[in-house]
Amino acid sequence: MAEIALTATFLSILALAAMILFTRRRVGRWRVWPAIVVVAPWVAWHLARGIDPAARPDLVSYLALTAGLGLLGVAFRRLEWPARLFLASLFLLSAAYLATLLKLTFWGTLPVAGIALSTVLLGLELAGILLALFFAHEMTEALGREPYEPRLPEGHQSYLPRVCLQVPAYNEPPELVRQTLEALSRLEYPNYMVQVVVNNTVDPALWQPVEQTCRELGRFEFIHLPEWPGYKAGALNEATRRLPPDIEVVAIVDADYIVHPRFLADCLGHLADPQVAFVQTPQHYREWGDSAYLRGLYHAYRYFFDVSMPVRARANAIIFGGTMGLIRASVLREIGGWAEWCITEDAEASLRILAQGWKAVYVNRPYGEGLMPFDFDGLRRQRFRWAFGGVQILRQHFGLLIGRRSSALTWAQRYHYLASGLGWFGDLVGVALGAFLLVTSLLLLGGHQILLRQLVGILLVLPLFLLVSGLLRFGWALRLATGARWRDVPFSLVVMLSLGWTVAQACVRGLLQERGVFLRTPKSKSPSRLRRALVTTGAESAMALAFAFSGASILLIGPRPISWLVGSLLLWQATALGCAPVASVLSQGVTLTPVRRLFSRSPQSQGGRVRRRPGRAGRRVVLVPILAAAAFLLFAPAIATAPGDEPGTAGALGLQPLPVLAAPPPPTTTAGSPGNRNRVTPAPSPSVGYQSLPASIVTPRPTASTTPPGPTPSSKPTASPTATPTSH
Repeated sequence: MAEIALTATFLSILALAAMILFTRRRVGRWRVWPAIVVVAPWVAWHLARGIDPAARPDLVSYLALTAGLGLLGVAFRRLEWPARLFLASLFLLSAAYLATLLKLTFWGTLPVAGIALSTVLLGLELAGILLALFFAHEMTEALGREPYEPRLPEGHQSYLPRVCLQVPAYNEPPELVRQTLEALSRLEYPNYMVQVVVNNTVDPALWQPVEQTCRELGRFEFIHLPEWPGYKAGALNEATRRLPPDIEVVAIVDADYIVHPRFLADCLGHLADPQVAFVQTPQHYREWGDSAYLRGLYHAYRYFFDVSMPVRARANAIIFGGTMGLIRASVLREIGGWAEWCITEDAEASLRILAQGWKAVYVNRPYGEGLMPFDFDGLRRQRFRWAFGGVQILRQHFGLLIGRRSSALTWAQRYHYLASGLGWFGDLVGVALGAFLLVTSLLLLGGHQILLRQLVGILLVLPLFLLVSGLLRFGWALRLATGARWRDVPFSLVVMLSLGWTVAQACVRGLLQERGVFLRTPKSKSPSRLRRALVTTGAESAMALAFAFSGASILLIGPRPISWLVGSLLLWQATALGCAPVASVLSQGVTLTPVRRLFSRSPQSQGGRVRRRPGRAGRRVVLVPILAAAAFLLFAPAIATAPGDEPGTAGALGLQPLPVLAAPPPPTTTAGSPGNRNRVTPAPSPSVGYQSLPASIVTPRPTASTTPPGPTPSSKPTASPTATPTSH
């Protein structure tokens, strides 16, 4: 298996380079692919002998590898050959790696305690491998095929239904709402009306000017719901109940969007197909070009709509984004309206609609621009709700996704919704692996021997390859799909990594609580930008300092050579967590233009929504990890020290969390949706989103003085410190 993993690594490097150079160019599919499948494994194997002499060619393994590449190549035949080769080799690499982990965990000579801990670790690694494969597949599907373009049905020119555009608003600045309504009054479509639904807004200074604007513009209906349950979903359900009977199509537009005049004229034609239930366009943004932080955030948002949504559209598995979308009024009534229990009601409704057998269309062209939350605290609250909503959907509809017979969902639709929902947990897995890494460093510094499986040879090099290839894929995807410049890619990465702890919290609370909760973050009135950033990101800053201190300590005084690897991984974890205060500092440098100053008063920028009193489950989110960490620290020395070991002797280490760099999201790609605009600014969730996990800790060859139970390495390992960013 190690030899197959080594060869697949070389193939992946070759294919990644070819994919970056040739994807979306005119390259023959079958003229090049068969030659690579036959020749490349043999060439790579001989090159590998210079790195690891144990990796000698074996005819049976060579034939198995070639057959596996060929079969996977046929499975991915719709891709251009570079993308096909990359995916095939990555799948083989992951399978060989997982098989090796299983062998070392259950077919070695570990004691019972070692098997138990290694099994927990294996579960985390398996989750990381599956998430890595999902995001790699999504990325290559989006960029390794011809661009997705929906076709208009016959007779679309004559399809002119009456449309109602609903504009939900909660405590929005009236001047901001007026800009949106004036843009809607200029739509180039003859048969439409506008409903402005102001909910849970009791200050007359906020809702009375909006009512006056509606009277001035003529075809605008104003609805004021001072105290209304169900948040945005409840307000929209009430507005839908008040629709005139001749309204056939409903469009949702957030209160900060400037909609293009051709929005309805260009998109309504897709609903001429009676099987199409809704049409979604990308959520786009303005006021971002003058700030490195906002440029990074802008491209991170676009990832979902330029990468994830086109892939899902081919499988009829897109989500309704909550803004800049059109949906049949009859379909809304058929499913019982928007779900008021879910804080991402738009994505939840999409799943129920598709489960009824309807179709959806994605038009990958922006028809309006909104505003992004330039305040980092508001961005964290926004992402918290998207992740929480994604977990809500997964909990509520898990049976529907795994195969309930009454559903009309195809297996491809189930796959995309299930994978995007589970993708939110990538950050939680990353936090768990990071905690494993930190405790391991403390045990190493204390001289304890850890009875876990060992990894040797090429398996020590794989984390480095996965990290580097993931970074290259991410930067290349942003560059190709969103048009980002290379100088903006690091800022997008910082923004994505900065939200990892927030998403992890949302996943835990989503598992413990059924109703939506409000993320409360500390406030600081200090004039110092650095102090404000450290206070508002207190948890991330504290963990980053702990990882940095432990990493530096083990690099300086830890046992060699394992200390180099563990220390490097800890420092990477510190870097990933430290992105939160860095992003907070960068966001404080955004210049307040007149539009941004106006938007700063909006709950969409602040991440605000109607508050509820937190329940006991919210406190359990804090208690559970504290108690778990305390129990582990209490019993770890007893479990880790082998009978007969001398106290203070540095033992061999075999922890191997698989590093994964996966593209987001998230948030999206997530079952959670970015469309809850009376509570939060929409954006792609890198569900969907950008997901990544910590890198691995590995074990060198045992010395004569310390020989823990486990398989005997066949060759001297070549350890390479690696790490992976943390997540969508």
